[in-house]
Amino acid sequence: MGQGLADWLAWQETLHVSAIDLGLERVAKVAERLQLLKPEFPVITVAGTNGKGSTVALLTSILQAAGYRVGSYTSPHILRYNERITLDKLPVEDDLLVQTFTAIEAAREQVSLTYFEFGTLAALWIFAQTKVDVAVLEVGLGGRLDATNVWDADVAIITAIGIDHVEWLGHNRELIGREKAGIARAGKPLVCGDPNPPSSIRQVAQEKGAQLLQLGEDFVVEQATAGDFSIHLQAQDRGLTASWTQLPFPSLQGQVQLNNVACAVVALQCLTQRLPLVNSVALQQGISKASLTGRLQKLQSQPDVWIDVAHNPHAAENLANWLENTPIAGKTYVIFSILADKDIAGVIQPLQDKVDEWHIFPLDSPRAAPISTLESAFISAKLDNFQVYSDIHHAWKTVTVQTASIDRVVIFGSFLVVSQALDGIF
Repeated sequence: MGQGLADWLAWQETLHVSAIDLGLERVAKVAERLQLLKPEFPVITVAGTNGKGSTVALLTSILQAAGYRVGSYTSPHILRYNERITLDKLPVEDDLLVQTFTAIEAAREQVSLTYFEFGTLAALWIFAQTKVDVAVLEVGLGGRLDATNVWDADVAIITAIGIDHVEWLGHNRELIGREKAGIARAGKPLVCGDPNPPSSIRQVAQEKGAQLLQLGEDFVVEQATAGDFSIHLQAQDRGLTASWTQLPFPSLQGQVQLNNVACAVVALQCLTQRLPLVNSVALQQGISKASLTGRLQKLQSQPDVWIDVAHNPHAAENLANWLENTPIAGKTYVIFSILADKDIAGVIQPLQDKVDEWHIFPLDSPRAAPISTLESAFISAKLDNFQVYSDIHHAWKTVTVQTASIDRVVIFGSFLVVSQALDGIF
């Protein structure tokens, strides 16, 4: 193994027998050796099928606006591995990651770790070593057995529950909800932003003795006509009542982002004693400045070009709602691809009557859906408004010739689609 970051990452991919191996025993053993199991700062852990990354971005932005030093951990990355671990929104440097990996390697001895577990331990180590004021962790997969769950969350957040990763989490929302609610802790708040949550979330909260705060019951979002909105928290039996009015719409696009903002604000209210600097000014600034690559991100105008990582049916429904609520004078062109293990038909279905032309291509990845599979999905959906390409570059070249300034282009699908768009086109 070489000394550079790329060498370390390539080696980590070969270290464990499988890429995904859910469970806390191995990562907890190494974390204990590194004396990482009891952080001295508050920890906010965010789970959910969709909205995790946006909620982490909102929390990070608000906390930074309040003057706190924030460590944030997200996955996957889009362009550089360093994006996964940030200090005050800035990706950590290669040298710090290499130093951290070296410390983890010395501590793990014979314990086998996955690529994700190595990265999670790196985040925990860096946050402890740099003495952050607060850590915000995005769950990688599920929650109960995810490596991030080795740290006890002072506040846990579940953003929304959809169907994804069924081979690991279960084939329905009840089973998936149970896995995600595994990040809850006894006596600690569990904030749920799904407006129609599976009953398993409440059941797990009761089993664990967590304090469930449910969107639509304990807190609500009210949208004003003047371009702002309000959040009202009424959980008097848990000693939590507050209202926030005239909050700015986040720069993050989509109606669903208001629910993500509400989750972030309610979670921070639960930590008022430990994070007293989060005031109305910090909320205003943090909400308006929050940003996240690849989440309905606008890259150019005339025609408008957007990128999005919608890769499951629930995310596709959110994208469809945004398209419907954001009408344009021209046509909507889509450039799309996805991984083979995703519900391709379920992603296409909500968007069928929102898209004028589909331009599909296979990703350059062992996990990619072959072009024949993509074609079959469109034919099965009785769609004939699609064209097939060998790669994203040929799709983009055709679309740029066809589009007028009043049209829009949406490049979406797996994280790799957004990565290829940013790295190879823009």
